[in-house]
Amino acid sequence: MKTKLGLGLATLAGLFLFVALVAYHGFGGVAHALAAAGWLGILSASLYHAVPLVFSSLAWRALLNSSWTKPPVLFLWVRLVREAASNLLPVAQIGSEVVGARILTFHGLRAGIAGASVVVDLTVEVGTQFLFTLLGVGFLVLGPHDSGTVSWMITGLAIAVPVLAAFIAAQHWGLFKLLEDFLERAAKKWDWVREMSVSGLHASIKAIYRDRRGMIEGACFHMMSWILGSGEIWIALHFMGHPVNFREALVLESLAQAARSLGFVIPGALGVQEGGFILVGGLLGLTPDVSLALSLVKRMRDLLLGVPALAGWHFIEGKRMWLRFQHQSRRAKKG
Repeated sequence: MKTKLGLGLATLAGLFLFVALVAYHGFGGVAHALAAAGWLGILSASLYHAVPLVFSSLAWRALLNSSWTKPPVLFLWVRLVREAASNLLPVAQIGSEVVGARILTFHGLRAGIAGASVVVDLTVEVGTQFLFTLLGVGFLVLGPHDSGTVSWMITGLAIAVPVLAAFIAAQHWGLFKLLEDFLERAAKKWDWVREMSVSGLHASIKAIYRDRRGMIEGACFHMMSWILGSGEIWIALHFMGHPVNFREALVLESLAQAARSLGFVIPGALGVQEGGFILVGGLLGLTPDVSLALSLVKRMRDLLLGVPALAGWHFIEGKRMWLRFQHQSRRAKKG
């Protein structure tokens, strides 16, 4: 109950911030900038998102490739659902990872290994995002910049290093073993917990980390995904009539994504993403209304790609529930 209340309050806070930013900078100006992109621009940027998405899914697959080989299209589909759950559902970041792990179990992967794969994949993704942000700051320094703002960004990166290192160390020192033990004890008392059992989670995490080749491939694929994601910014601004070069697109994408990550406790980073685009866009000479419209292009992409993905996931869950009901009914009749 407390978790749901917290998520609800965070969602309301993000929605308030989002509306406040748009209202402050003018609904008309934002709408005009968004209209300049047109449906062709929005659709082009949305379809292009499939490119970095492919590399993200290959990164996840690489972590399991030595022990569980499945077609890349499966990971692409589940990665799309993970993103849709994170961007569109009122859940924290970890909730979308649980959804992704659950779908993999439908295809025969043990829950502990599935859970371990999303934990390590998320860790590698965050680690490569740090490098991507560092690259963006470096490119920003190469051009005209506000030294005070750059210093603030470097300080933020310096603070993030020990946090990321502590999270990785905790995985090795047994953080998830505690969760595993708790769920196993709870499963003995409550039947509904048994489906959440992640037996072997800690051991599976350590096993994935020992696969050096998988880790290196995963990191390389994620890094390519971050870099290629800058193309989405380039396409959107091109159609909006505010063209930028690839360096500027990469700076905007990397720093705006970093700002979005800071708002992970707010579902979809609502409001936080918009504030990040305004801040970083200003460094590159973009007006606030254009920066907000750019953020809205990404929001519309989330809807165009995410809604069908969530519909497909709910169809699968509904089908499984129906089959389970039929099975229980047959058992009841035999009994």
